[in-house]
Amino acid sequence: MSDPIVWECEDHTRAKHEVLRAFFTKWVSIHSEWFTSQGGGLVRVYDGFAGPGVYTGGEQGSPLILIEALLTNPRLHERWVNVSYDFQFVEKHKGRAAMLDTQLSELQRRIAGGPGWSERVSWTVTGGSYEDHVPGPVSAPRTALFLFLDPFGYSHSPMTLTRELIQQPKSDTLIFLPLSFVNRFRGREGQEQAMDRFFGIDGWRTVADGPGRPAALRALFEDQLRKGGLQFVKGFQLRPEGSNEYWLVGGSGHPQGFASIKEGFWAADPVNGRGYVARPALAPGQQTLEFDTPVEPGANTEPLRVLLEETFGKDPFTVEAAQVLTRRSDFLETHLKRSTLSRAERAGALEVNRPPGARQFKEGKGITMRFL
Repeated sequence: MSDPIVWECEDHTRAKHEVLRAFFTKWVSIHSEWFTSQGGGLVRVYDGFAGPGVYTGGEQGSPLILIEALLTNPRLHERWVNVSYDFQFVEKHKGRAAMLDTQLSELQRRIAGGPGWSERVSWTVTGGSYEDHVPGPVSAPRTALFLFLDPFGYSHSPMTLTRELIQQPKSDTLIFLPLSFVNRFRGREGQEQAMDRFFGIDGWRTVADGPGRPAALRALFEDQLRKGGLQFVKGFQLRPEGSNEYWLVGGSGHPQGFASIKEGFWAADPVNGRGYVARPALAPGQQTLEFDTPVEPGANTEPLRVLLEETFGKDPFTVEAAQVLTRRSDFLETHLKRSTLSRAERAGALEVNRPPGARQFKEGKGITMRFL
């Protein structure tokens, strides 16, 4: 029986796409704004396991999500007029590659009649394996590269190639990690070579058995990305109903790229920014009324307050120092002032010394503070 060309969009896939859309919207804005201020640049997007572009229920796949996220951004047409965008989609399955080409062509024809399409946006669909069609360096003086690697299983995303790709300037990545399958096949005979390729080393062989093994394997995978050149790495768990454990692992070599990764994670989990929980399906005929929908609580920034207190103790520190720490943490910079510092001050846990004229937690005003 041949592999199907299209398949059902599962809960963890919907969560993955929600994170991808939020992350890419922020990421492309950061780089496009910078290139615009510098006189132009090239933004490259590489999807190494692109799929057919559509699911059996008509849901869009990652290639269409990425392109539409760019085309529907009004700044593409109003501000980013000196920036070019190149999307490269690679798909090994011939039928899926052909389907994807059709889907993208139809999308372009549908949008080209209006103001949405831009000639500065180009795309290609390449039939073949990820290993044979990785994007190489370009001669453009200002360029950024986003890698989205969503392999079918763990044996098709070799760490050695990934580490080579993330060495390119302004390179950021999201990698789908099917952790349950990695853990399940770790001890199966005949999988050693594939696992070596996946992790880039054979250190997975010494990971102890037991309930902590999945977390240890994920930590090893993330550590390999850091050693490859991604200083900032963070995982996001996709937790649909069921026992399988899926993760998205984002990595960047720059705080701004890391900020865009965290933006995507917090968009999907506005409380903790760590994992997506699928909402239970409604029973047939059940209707959701607006007042029945639970209100999302605000971001849980208590761990950020604990991190600040553990780092600075009872010593004085500045707003700027707190910002640096926040950028390297799992939190967004927008979580720092109102949700964390102001709350701690109101609770009497934070003593703030403000020079005359300084208000709130404005940086550059000489404000210092310390935990009591």
